[in-house]
Amino acid sequence: MSTWTFAQEFGNQFKVSCSDIESRINFLKSASPVDQELFGEVNVELAKLTKSLADATGSLPSYDQRQYEQQLKALQNTLLEFQAATKPRSKFTFKRKPPATTTSTSRLPEVENTLTSLPTSHIPTTNLTLSSRSYEYVTFDTFPSSPLQHDLTISDLDHCIVNLVPYPFEPGVQDETIRPQLDISALHVNNITNTILLLPTIDGSVLLHKLSNCTLVVGCRQFRMHTSHNVDVYLSIPSTPIIEHCLDLRFAAYPKFLSQSQELEVREPFKHLSVQDFSHIRSTPSPHWSVLDNSRKTKDSWPLSPISTREELQSALAQNLPQ
Repeated sequence: MSTWTFAQEFGNQFKVSCSDIESRINFLKSASPVDQELFGEVNVELAKLTKSLADATGSLPSYDQRQYEQQLKALQNTLLEFQAATKPRSKFTFKRKPPATTTSTSRLPEVENTLTSLPTSHIPTTNLTLSSRSYEYVTFDTFPSSPLQHDLTISDLDHCIVNLVPYPFEPGVQDETIRPQLDISALHVNNITNTILLLPTIDGSVLLHKLSNCTLVVGCRQFRMHTSHNVDVYLSIPSTPIIEHCLDLRFAAYPKFLSQSQELEVREPFKHLSVQDFSHIRSTPSPHWSVLDNSRKTKDSWPLSPISTREELQSALAQNLPQ
């Protein structure tokens, strides 16, 4: 990938991530009492974004780098201010002033500790991209074999099926044979239409933007979806899924027969139906998502085997995309 292309894609992802963090901070401010779980998630996401910017140093234009650093600092200050405002006030007491020291030993706030500790523990990762495709059935063969963790970006797909689930779907392959699995550390999805994404359970976060008329199967630790409509989501997640500016979403559990083929099983607790809608901050249920009735969805109804013709692909999409 060229430096210019990387800088463009990084900038787009950075903008979406900042918007997501800002939205969640605003949600935290409006919630009473404070959602401590969400607060912790925001801390982690801000730390990860700081790490990703540190890793990209040298591959970004100097002006863009400074702008990103300023945006991160502004988000960090906002979160620190919120943290300080929500801490309980201690009772007034007289205290003897401690003796002055030549070096500062004051403890950094929790959020700053989180932000600085994560960049220092560097885990080798690579960036993989799947983009600008239409009417294709995509499998593991698209990506290079590598023992490293990968940040995977999927963007600009139309009428595609992406099957990255490590399960022996090819005819004649024995059930005990498992296909190689990508070690995905984070997933970014943007601008996807009329597409089925069959993804494994990953050990990181999933950030989605601009999905339309899609079916998504994924397991993750954190899930954020923005500006999407008419999407069926089959999800395994131990934390609260977040949506914003979305319409006609439906959620169901990650299919059991898919999770049984993976080293990472479906995670507990099961929170795929504990969706928080940042566009509907009210006590009433959100009108923007509902529970998906997948009782009729069997193993044989999924497009799990490779498809070579456009006619077969269209037929599989018609059977498995939202109606």
